[in-house]
Amino acid sequence: MKKRVNFLKGNQKKLIKDLKNKLNLNWRNLAEELNINKNTLSKAYTFELCDIPYNTFKEIIKLLGKNEKNILKEYNGKIKDEVLIIGRKCFGEQKKILSPIKIIFKNKNLILNTSRINYSKKDIIKKIKLPKKLTPELAEEIGMQFGDGFLSEKRYDYRLKGNPKDEKEYYIYYIAPLFKKLYNVDLKLKESYQTFGFELYSKAIWEFKTKVVCIKPGRKENIFIPKKLKVNNKEILCSFIRGLFDTDGSLCFKTKYGYERYYPEIGISLISKNLIKEVGEILQMLGFNPGIYFNKKYGRISIYGINALKRYEKLIGWSSQKNLNKLNDWKNRYPQLNKCMAVVV
Repeated sequence: MKKRVNFLKGNQKKLIKDLKNKLNLNWRNLAEELNINKNTLSKAYTFELCDIPYNTFKEIIKLLGKNEKNILKEYNGKIKDEVLIIGRKCFGEQKKILSPIKIIFKNKNLILNTSRINYSKKDIIKKIKLPKKLTPELAEEIGMQFGDGFLSEKRYDYRLKGNPKDEKEYYIYYIAPLFKKLYNVDLKLKESYQTFGFELYSKAIWEFKTKVVCIKPGRKENIFIPKKLKVNNKEILCSFIRGLFDTDGSLCFKTKYGYERYYPEIGISLISKNLIKEVGEILQMLGFNPGIYFNKKYGRISIYGINALKRYEKLIGWSSQKNLNKLNDWKNRYPQLNKCMAVVV
């Protein structure tokens, strides 16, 4: 177990300032000497927002040129096993107010007309079926397509491929059963150079996606969310966001206030700026306050903060085991912040 050094109130600040004065260094140079972040040193440690890690304490001893026991005695310090103590600023992140859910789409029709779809002989042999209604499962699958999917312009070809390093479970145990439920198709998952996923050839599914759902095939630089998905239905919209972010988005935890991998960010970067704008609008309807950014090539959405993470988990959630593992790791490291979080199985 890692160890930290706990000082009587005021003595940790005195120790660091004594070290800074003795070496006559600014905060940046002193942080470099200790091999730690400048803000961690000048704020988290100096203002006693958290205890000093034992390894950092040993570096301080070296720079002071004194004995460990004497330093502990002089500054009233004790070495103890590491316990995460969350400061007021961290808990303050949960006080950020999110907006109420207010979906402005008026359409409530979820029925899909598939009567004019053509089935190839192979479709008939395979007993391909098509959804008659826009369901959360279908919305999530469409979100996956807008993330890591590709729908060919010239052939009845649809591909969905992810990273073999950390997405195999997602494809095997979630995506494959989902396609079986939606289309009665048995996916042949394959691993190729830097990808894991499938290529699906079906005239019926291709026409369903292009003619019924009205997804634009081909390159994705200038795609929009289909009107069929712009419905006044919270579950449908959340499922679409989940499929999109699970395939092409990210969940990460940044170091902040001196706490390692503490501050959550849910983000996605897409080549289609139109899609970024529309996804940002849906997230705003769901009560989030997303940061939306653009450069010459890409658009990006970032959702920051603990309250936003809690709402995202409760409202949208993840189907990808990769992201669930990251979330569970964060919960285990910061159980005090996890009190109001739902349990992930």
